[in-house]
Amino acid sequence: MRRELFAHAGLLLESILYAGSYTMAKHVVPDQMSPLELTLVRAIFAGAIFGLVNLLFIREKVNKKDLLSLAICSLFGITISNILFFNGLALTTPVNGALLALTAPLFLVLFAIIARGEIEAGTLIGIIIATSGGALLILSDTGLVQNAPNPVLGNMLVGLSAGAYAIYLTLVKPLLSKYHPVTILSWLFIFAMIYLVPFLGMELFTIPWGSFSGTIWLAIAFILLGITFITFLLNTFALRILEPSTVSTYIYTTPLLTALISVFALQSEFSFSLVIASVLIMAGGYMVSSSGGGSEEDDEEEETIELENNGDEVLATAE
Repeated sequence: MRRELFAHAGLLLESILYAGSYTMAKHVVPDQMSPLELTLVRAIFAGAIFGLVNLLFIREKVNKKDLLSLAICSLFGITISNILFFNGLALTTPVNGALLALTAPLFLVLFAIIARGEIEAGTLIGIIIATSGGALLILSDTGLVQNAPNPVLGNMLVGLSAGAYAIYLTLVKPLLSKYHPVTILSWLFIFAMIYLVPFLGMELFTIPWGSFSGTIWLAIAFILLGITFITFLLNTFALRILEPSTVSTYIYTTPLLTALISVFALQSEFSFSLVIASVLIMAGGYMVSSSGGGSEEDDEEEETIELENNGDEVLATAE
């Protein structure tokens, strides 16, 4: 029980940090550095800090056949997801970005539906409602209008980012039962560096580091420490203690917290379409999480999808 309370407290802190990240990232991307550059900086920082912790305290070796699984998890969960997210956030608003991140659990349910070949009525209705809200949000110019050059394209990129992250969550679950969270995180970010450094390494020398203001450095520190290090650690530990369906429900607190932070920090205003989209996404997501598609009853009947890739099997558990 005590471990569960700590896990819930950690998830609440994670939601607060994530909510602040949407506003903080707007100070950095794209005016100070590109989304690709920020993704690389995050990968280098996290790879170094998690790798050092793993080397000094964990010292856990990874089976060679699991390295491919970790490489694929890193590709979707770190590289593709972050590039799409920061590119999208540079074009849309913090509130829209937070709302569209709610679609990640919906993707997880859809993957499970595809694996099982069946769906409950409540799950289907929830998906339709949440999808309607997401479509309204993507196709309309909602939320904060300042500093949002192309909300429609930005919303689409953030939505695709949620899909990539959902693939990561599906693939990483079996690995969490085999290895320490720090071991997994260190390899995820090491692979992200392998993907990005050959193409973007020299770009880091063109960033005007010396001209950054205190606000910019604060935003970068928040992204690196708060979002890159603390949130990944909290989420990974929570997944080892709580059910994925329980962990996913905390994501529905992020838009409200993001809206409050955005209002106070950026003096944003809400549109009527934003309110409608918010209600649809949050209501639909809640229906999916509380229905059979994401319930803990289904955890006893987990199905394992075996994906063949270069002779190695990547295990992805469909919750």
